[in-house]
Amino acid sequence: MTPEQELRGLISDWRKEVDRLPIWSTGEERLHALTSQALSVKASFARNRVEFPEFSWEMLLDLLISWHFKHPIGSEPCHEDDVSNAVKAAVEATRLESLDAALRAQAYRVRKTGGTKFRVSYKWDMGLEVADLYLERQAVPRNHEEPAQKEVDWASKQSRERLNTFLPPDDVISSAMERTRRAVQAWRAVHQDPPLSDDTDLGDGLNVGIMAEVLAALMAMAELGEMAHSSARVRGTTLQHSTEEAIVEWLARLCGSVPRELAIQAINRLMAGPGKSMRTAILIPNNGLITVLPLVMFPRAIDAIVLRTAASDPARYGPIGKRQGERAKAWGRWLREIPGVKVTEGTKVRNLKGQAVGDLDVVAFDPVSRKGLILEIKWPIDALTLAETSKTDQTIVLASAQLGKVKSSLIAGDVRAKLPPEWPAFDEIDWAWGVGMPQQLTPRPMPEPDMFATSFRYVSQLSPVDSLTDLITLLKNPIVPELNRHYQIRHVTIPLQGRYSVRVDRLECQETDWSPAVDFC
Repeated sequence: MTPEQELRGLISDWRKEVDRLPIWSTGEERLHALTSQALSVKASFARNRVEFPEFSWEMLLDLLISWHFKHPIGSEPCHEDDVSNAVKAAVEATRLESLDAALRAQAYRVRKTGGTKFRVSYKWDMGLEVADLYLERQAVPRNHEEPAQKEVDWASKQSRERLNTFLPPDDVISSAMERTRRAVQAWRAVHQDPPLSDDTDLGDGLNVGIMAEVLAALMAMAELGEMAHSSARVRGTTLQHSTEEAIVEWLARLCGSVPRELAIQAINRLMAGPGKSMRTAILIPNNGLITVLPLVMFPRAIDAIVLRTAASDPARYGPIGKRQGERAKAWGRWLREIPGVKVTEGTKVRNLKGQAVGDLDVVAFDPVSRKGLILEIKWPIDALTLAETSKTDQTIVLASAQLGKVKSSLIAGDVRAKLPPEWPAFDEIDWAWGVGMPQQLTPRPMPEPDMFATSFRYVSQLSPVDSLTDLITLLKNPIVPELNRHYQIRHVTIPLQGRYSVRVDRLECQETDWSPAVDFC
């Protein structure tokens, strides 16, 4: 057994211990107890000014809620000690599950440095991973709009009971809604990939515009509720509880153009349940009520949220997948802006009998240098969870292998690509081959030799590219943040099962700006 296999086995054994915790034999009330205690811990840390910037409270809640739905509802009473033990296990899981996901992706090298000690280090150059972190940081609106004075004044006059009901006057609701609507628009605008139009069909009568409006309304509801609550002194720690009817009434007041039946559909789409991540589900069924997460825990990738909530039903994915394919045309438009470059898309590849055997997604050619670029384009819905990120990495690897087979057949002369008639013959062009994604980069080496992977978000950050030759050079040797200048590799030690310790590499970005455009200039 290799050290990696042993470590993964220990993590698997730890999961079994979590599954045996007494909390999972209790009733429905356990979900509220788990989420409340987790946020109480966060509030305690905040009051004592204890900060753990690398810790993900969102992931903590996500784990607790997913564990709740994984285990059948029992009948035993819910004791505080059982709740505490489950929350402690979830805190451990925020590190162990991330570690296991990276191990499954083969991103780490594992060795043992003692009988019970493991050393886990990065297997690859992590420059592209750090580039992604910086680009993600930049995709955040800079200006956070604070509540208006009328909202603050209203909140200060509330009774501030533990579970107080409240109904702000119309002018306060309108003020909050206008602000959160602007926030949603800002979050959607910062992404470099083409934004979804409001009329993008999401099935069941819903579209992107309706879902964005509903999200803005829920944001206004969550923030006003927190401001009116006794715990509002510590933001991001208040759960708000309402009946479905009360939430529908809120949506009717804030989203006057959204019919009642569509508001209910939207609520169901955003509701937590088995197999759904809290990265896309911000409403929690709570023993007859609906719990709304604190505003700071609302996901910010608005388009990805509305697409994933729709695509969770395979019957609705067809039109969404087609629309994603339309967004991929951004690559062709961007390449056509490079001086002198000719671009064709969907180039048919046929065997010697004339039968279609595939196509080339995007082909770019520079007549002067006789350089060419062939991209296999994939445009999945943006990853919001560890599992989705790993799946996207696998998509990149599979796309590379897929393009590699076509490349080999073209070079061998077994198939032919139907290029525009004014272009030279295929074998007279010096080709570069790669995979194009919407946002995610990967540090993983491609399985095909002399092939690269890049993202539209990355190339969109570049200053105007002067030639296809310059672009190809950059794609083969991408500009990435520098170790010890833009980021450092730190270490964290994770205890496991009480007797093992795992020392793991961890990336830490500096509080500085970075962009590939700066060095490219």
